[in-house]
Amino acid sequence: MLKLLSKLLGRDLTAPRVPTVEEEETLSDAQILKEYFSVSKQNKKALRRFVRLITVQLGVEEGQRLTTSVISHLGPGNTASEAIENGILDDGQRRGKWVLMQVDWKATEEVEWQANELLTVAGITETWHMESETKATVPHALVEFSSWVKPRGLRLLHLDLGDDAYYALLVSADHLEEIVQAAEEAGLKIQESDDFEREHMRD
Repeated sequence: MLKLLSKLLGRDLTAPRVPTVEEEETLSDAQILKEYFSVSKQNKKALRRFVRLITVQLGVEEGQRLTTSVISHLGPGNTASEAIENGILDDGQRRGKWVLMQVDWKATEEVEWQANELLTVAGITETWHMESETKATVPHALVEFSSWVKPRGLRLLHLDLGDDAYYALLVSADHLEEIVQAAEEAGLKIQESDDFEREHMRD
């Protein structure tokens, strides 16, 4: 009967009905962000592990505070990079407990004092003094600092948070591989010091 009616009416009544655009469920902006642009549970777990690893020298209480701060900024639509920037740089780290260096691309004079903050947290009593003139580029200053810390069992790791500043972490060489792996699993762009030097010191 349906096939006969279909021929008479000129349309297929046996095919499943396709809802019109108006009838389809309309997702709110918040639902779209949550559904399509949120960090996965695996990424979130890796980000939590990454922050705990880079804050271990701060002690349990301070490390937990920064971890909680970072994860609290990982809402729908936010990236791991944004959570790091908002949770550590904007709301988090304090003088004497510095964990992440942030230097504007042309602010070479900012490298030395932040480098020494990182050394304090790492338990290094020596003070680093930049040999390059302040007119040197930020990458040159970072490479110089990186070379200075290597014999002391430390490595400088570089984060790309998506803007024109330089971000660097000072970590133990013994934990380097684990930290890099956690960063990559969290969706962060991270670069070891040798790769950073090759990229920025070509001239």
